[in-house]
Amino acid sequence: MSVSICTSCLSRLRLSQALPSRTALPATLQIQTASFHTSAAREASPIKAKNTRSGGPKHRESQSSRLKKKSRERPKLPPVGERRAQRRRIVLSNTNALEVDGMENWSKENLINPELTGKMMGLNGDLLDQLRDAKAFQRTQNWSLFRRPATLIRNETNAVGQDIEQVNRAQDGKTVKHLVVGEKASGKSILALQTMCMAYMKDWVVLNVPDAQEFTNNTSSYAPLKQSDSTPSADEQLYIQPHLTQQLLTRAVYSNGSVLESLKLNHEVPSSLSLKKKATLKDLAQLGADDHNLAWPVWQAFWRELNEPGANPRPRILFAADNIDHWMGPSKYRNADHEIIHAQQFTLARHFMDLMFSKQDSTPFANGGMIMFSTTGSNTPAHPTFNVLIKQMRARGQGISATSSDFPLPTPYSKPDAHVLELAGGSQNVKLTEVNGLSVPESKAYLEYFVRSGLLQANITEGKIAELRGLSGGGVVGELAKLGSRIRV
Repeated sequence: MSVSICTSCLSRLRLSQALPSRTALPATLQIQTASFHTSAAREASPIKAKNTRSGGPKHRESQSSRLKKKSRERPKLPPVGERRAQRRRIVLSNTNALEVDGMENWSKENLINPELTGKMMGLNGDLLDQLRDAKAFQRTQNWSLFRRPATLIRNETNAVGQDIEQVNRAQDGKTVKHLVVGEKASGKSILALQTMCMAYMKDWVVLNVPDAQEFTNNTSSYAPLKQSDSTPSADEQLYIQPHLTQQLLTRAVYSNGSVLESLKLNHEVPSSLSLKKKATLKDLAQLGADDHNLAWPVWQAFWRELNEPGANPRPRILFAADNIDHWMGPSKYRNADHEIIHAQQFTLARHFMDLMFSKQDSTPFANGGMIMFSTTGSNTPAHPTFNVLIKQMRARGQGISATSSDFPLPTPYSKPDAHVLELAGGSQNVKLTEVNGLSVPESKAYLEYFVRSGLLQANITEGKIAELRGLSGGGVVGELAKLGSRIRV
């Protein structure tokens, strides 16, 4: 008979004689034991492994960090137009600057006063709103350095003011034209701003193009002009720019609102333009300012109302444009055949150039006014034909006739721009206004304004003025502003 236990286990058993046998005890006192089983070991919890990482990683053992993937919130893009508005934002006051006591405001009463030459004149709130709506301020004009906006009355300012007074007194629709040239930071845009200030004080209608480059740098919509709307030459197609026309009307509406709302219509408008009865010029211009699709027909009707005589009188007009160098050559636009479009193939640019360089027997404005074009010195495109035109105007002002050997002509064997050469015939009645450095009294007044504003910590003496004028290239106003606002430790 086989046994259920091995002999080695059986030999290790010890039988005690003190304990009674199982058979001798009662059933209730018998101890229930099971000498050989494995159920307890199976039911026991498993032994946990020791943490071998408690003492740090072992030598030459890689330890990779497992990061949980989190959903990253991507930054949202700014609203449309916010970056452009931030880039073009112009600050007109600085609360940290000292307030200049005793500074007069430039108003109608002291508009034309030779005694104000070489003085700083403040600009009041209503005039600032009109200039801001017309986009007359530039980012490079240091308006944010001072407590309130102010401008320096120069000799050129008084000369332009005298022309405005002559236009106001004339009854034959006299129009004065200025082409402002000069080196970089010499104050050309400031002179245009001062001209707009005087025009607003005289209740003129001011139309301003703050940057002519916008018409040529291929950043706006354009479309070919229908043959029925104009009579272009057989080999040249004209183009309209709806959004730029809309911006021009917007500036005209908001900067001349008080004048335009008092002017009634003299002529019938196209049937496509829905206007209420007894509408004003402001209502007409507002249609184009609200919808760029209507901008071009609205501009045609608006210009007809301003320029053609009728039952209701019309005010005088000031048209100002800056950086017109970009209108004197090819643009970055292309036609359907991928050919370059000239800047003067755009209707607005051509219209404005025709106003400036019109023949002597034609009057640009029926009621009189002024046209002021300014060149650029910091972003000058390479248009040699326009440089020749300026030299011819300068030579004509010096008394050199066109038949003289000293009269400037295009370089031989060159290819001059035909569009610019056509302007030479009407440049005889255009005044070439050259803006150079400030005079000594003007430089003194300008530097004293920096001292009184807390920007320049120096005594303004004759030696100091001569030093700063020498460092600024003979009193260039932009360079003087840099020297006057430089921080000295």
